[in-house]
Amino acid sequence: MIKRTNIRALLILLIPMIALLMPVTHSVAKAPKKVAVLPFKMNADKDLTFLQEGIMDMISSRLAWKGEVELLEKDVVKKEVAGIKGGLNKENAIDVGKALHVDYVIIGSLTVFGESVSIDARILNVSKGEELITAFNQSRGMDEVIPTVNQFAQDINAKILGRQVRPQTYPVGGSEREVGPGGLIPVGGDTWEQKFAHTQTFNYEIRGVDSGDIDGDGKNELIVLSNDTVYIYRWTEKSFALFKSLKGSWTPDYVYLSVADLDNNGKAEIYVSGQIQSDASSMILEYRSGQLTPVIDRERQFLRVVDLPGRGETLLGQTRVSDGFSRYVYILKRDGDNLIRQETLNLPSMANIFNFVQGSIAYGNSVQTLVLNTETNILFMFNDKGEEIWRSDEEFGGTVTYMAVPSTTRNVERWIYYPPPIFLSDTDKDGRKEVVIAKNGAGLSRYAEKARFFSVGKLHLLLWSGSALSTRWETRDIAGGPITGYCIKDVDNDNQPEIVISALKQSARVGRSPKSELVLMDLE
Repeated sequence: MIKRTNIRALLILLIPMIALLMPVTHSVAKAPKKVAVLPFKMNADKDLTFLQEGIMDMISSRLAWKGEVELLEKDVVKKEVAGIKGGLNKENAIDVGKALHVDYVIIGSLTVFGESVSIDARILNVSKGEELITAFNQSRGMDEVIPTVNQFAQDINAKILGRQVRPQTYPVGGSEREVGPGGLIPVGGDTWEQKFAHTQTFNYEIRGVDSGDIDGDGKNELIVLSNDTVYIYRWTEKSFALFKSLKGSWTPDYVYLSVADLDNNGKAEIYVSGQIQSDASSMILEYRSGQLTPVIDRERQFLRVVDLPGRGETLLGQTRVSDGFSRYVYILKRDGDNLIRQETLNLPSMANIFNFVQGSIAYGNSVQTLVLNTETNILFMFNDKGEEIWRSDEEFGGTVTYMAVPSTTRNVERWIYYPPPIFLSDTDKDGRKEVVIAKNGAGLSRYAEKARFFSVGKLHLLLWSGSALSTRWETRDIAGGPITGYCIKDVDNDNQPEIVISALKQSARVGRSPKSELVLMDLE
């Protein structure tokens, strides 16, 4: 047997020799390949600017490769192309590439004639003036546009950039299908047995869940909202254990929960929206001296923290009027124990403080607003000019928490339902954010005169496909009642985010003891 001391001596001799033999090319950084995606020519009798932007963004996102590929900013490319007269062709595209000092340019066109749609795409080597890879597809409708763009980008990655990009798969009945992160299922993947990491039952009606570090110890707590109490839980080895709770006074009726550290003091605040009779009654809680303390209480406006483009996490406020929500949603600034209105948020008329999300959802760097109409449960998308650019064919949302207001036609009250949470999250870490929203399904008796009944719920993650938002990932059905709250955060402090979903199993409104279930799903 060779002695350990002899091995150590041998290594001491070999290491300097290995260092001398190693190539020195590592000291010179490899220059990334520069690529410019030029605007595709749109041949159609209607404005397809949104699709032109979408194709540019899709190709760019699929070619992005830190340290290996440098994609020129879209505005820089469009500015250079603006000087071209007569449209782009191979020759002037090469000239644009030389002016931009890139290695490759991507050009293409999309033609719509009646129901026929064709897409043509090419990548050109600027220095050699060569056409390297082409893609062409003709179909009825837009259904084949996205797959063609995907395959085109995949060919570029494999044949030019030297990178193989394949979706993760899992076997189903002898074939392979794409699988999402952790417990998420791709559309149509319901034959896969999805498992929950943890489930826990609570003997009250959960109306919202969120997470944050409320005590500044570097670990997140889970905050759970019922109709009249705020509960704080900490993850133990096997379950959530109650840490603190605060029951409201003056017969509260809590409807919405947000958690965020907006004052950047290392401790997250808890923002609770509630209602009393014909008014809003909200509060902000902080953890002080070992207790949950209302630093602002009985605030006569609803509160919500949202992630706004260019602003980050922002506190919003909206008052209540006799027939529902007031017209304006305000950006708020906290000044000690007071809230000061700064400006009005530009939103479509059907939006309220709870039912929208803003961001670059559809294409480009422009901002779109997605709104859930809680009367029809249809999603509407608006551009930055307030123009409707898309609406869903199917219903989303669906809740049982409501605001009672006088009817405009009869001497009875009508119910305005509060929406479920709606937010953006890059769940699968591909650089594109999905819209996260619940979809609660109905039982046989869907609606009574006013009340709603739901027997099952599912969380959907929607992604823009070039012409519409469609479900990319989804959870399996949460049976027994509607989904009432959810968040995507690291609630068990393992440095990986989880999906936390609450579902109402039994409601006190039908004469039974309330019961809710909390479901935890790992994403990694």
